[in-house]
Amino acid sequence: MKKWIVHSSVVALFLMISLIGCEKRNGDAIVIGKDYVAAVKQGEEIKDERATNHEQWIVKVRMLDNGRTVEAHVDRGQWEKLRESDRVKVAYRVGKYSGTVWDAEIK
Repeated sequence: MKKWIVHSSVVALFLMISLIGCEKRNGDAIVIGKDYVAAVKQGEEIKDERATNHEQWIVKVRMLDNGRTVEAHVDRGQWEKLRESDRVKVAYRVGKYSGTVWDAEIK
């Protein structure tokens, strides 16, 4: 019984911090660049510090309302369709205290 109370209290605290610590924003943006990061296999030399064990397709956009540059991780199909200067809708989270952008998504 006590373990359940402690567990649910920790979960509730985590949810409160995550909801209070950032705010969700969205708006129109212009695609300013695209980048591909290849996956690294175990034992290979790492050529790109962003490399992980899976491929990454990254789209860099500039928000029209505030000029902020945001990087969004997208799937391969969406990455191939987008071109520089395309207009897209972007949703992202911003840390209230640090201003850090998290979880950017192109809609």
